[in-house]
Amino acid sequence: MFSLIRKMLNQARSYDALYERIEKIEAQLEKFTKLVDENESLWQFLDDQKEMDQLFVGTQEEFEKEFADIMIRNMKPRGDA
Repeated sequence: MFSLIRKMLNQARSYDALYERIEKIEAQLEKFTKLVDENESLWQFLDDQKEMDQLFVGTQEEFEKEFADIMIRNMKPRGDA
């Protein structure tokens, strides 16, 4: 009888250890998922930067004009403006 109780106790402990291990793995998986999302965002940003670099090929005056156009297009008026 005592050996049966001991076996059940050992089995319960092994399940507890298994669940703890699963929780640790899930936490690591969530962390890695966040890293993947951050990595994708970084690569998207770098790709966008390459596209922006290709837009500004020209003289200083052309760059200033293009920059001013972008600023005016993206400007949001505040108040009574």
